[in-house]
Amino acid sequence: MDNKIKVCTIGGGTGMPVINQALVRAGFKNIKSIVTTFDNGGDTGRIRTDERGKVLAFSDYWRALISLWNDGEQKSVWEEMLRYRDGKERNFGNVFFQFMSEKTGNLSDVDSLFCKLTGASLEGKVIPVSLSPADICFSTISGKKYFGEHYLDDQRMSQDYVNNIWLEPEVEANPEAIETISNSDVIIVCPGSVYGSLITNFLPKGMKKAFAESKAKKILMVNVMLTANENLIKNQADYLKTFEKYLEAEFDIILMADVSKLDQDKLKKVYGFYAMENSTPVEYSDKCRIKTDLADIVTIDENNWRLRHSETKLADYFAKMDLCHKKD
Repeated sequence: MDNKIKVCTIGGGTGMPVINQALVRAGFKNIKSIVTTFDNGGDTGRIRTDERGKVLAFSDYWRALISLWNDGEQKSVWEEMLRYRDGKERNFGNVFFQFMSEKTGNLSDVDSLFCKLTGASLEGKVIPVSLSPADICFSTISGKKYFGEHYLDDQRMSQDYVNNIWLEPEVEANPEAIETISNSDVIIVCPGSVYGSLITNFLPKGMKKAFAESKAKKILMVNVMLTANENLIKNQADYLKTFEKYLEAEFDIILMADVSKLDQDKLKKVYGFYAMENSTPVEYSDKCRIKTDLADIVTIDENNWRLRHSETKLADYFAKMDLCHKKD
């Protein structure tokens, strides 16, 4: 494995950190993570509401930043602090990164200040997809329209499927994000909320064009499960079509979990809990026109009876995978 390969991960939420941690564990040293900055749910939403929507969302940024921190004594301490919530559910990580953003004057420069304050050793950099605030808007098959990402969470058990998504106002992509996509050897679109954490990253002006023109090897990681309002997607071929609708570009490979490697009795139990949320697994189709790599990359979380991408399994996969350099 060439650990100097320039890897770009794209996503947000809880999916991207696992991929980053796996890449770090596998020995990669040049990882750049592009994250969405449009969240307006929970504590982040309260901060943005207080500021009349004129600030960026920090939650995905700091989670991705922590995931690039190579193992050290201070990492777990800082991660615990950043995740701390007080009695009013205010998150320390959001407040701390808002302070650093104001101190540096630019969210793109926060990582260097973070390293200076914490002694963190990062195997890459986190890049906000845009430096301008905006809100996620979407419509559903019933014709309803929603303003704000928190509605995606509110509607996750609804079978009134999402059929379109956009930003208001339209914003320009961060030039550093464009440059990263153009110069990367490999681009991995991580698992996560299809509309909230993933496709959203391609909505700022310039992102679709940069992705289409990039000579990087493009990998689409498929979610193991789908929320109810994503259920127009049935298999990895549908998953691919959903992304291509917005990206206007093709992927080189689809990476999909092989759940046949799991304990099938436990898997059945897990599926039963997901069914209560109208959540369904992404099925495998042999009709997909892009090569699909079925791999043993997930595990069963028996505390919550959910399926999770496994950091250790993914690290083994990435260490062995042919993450080739740019295409001719």
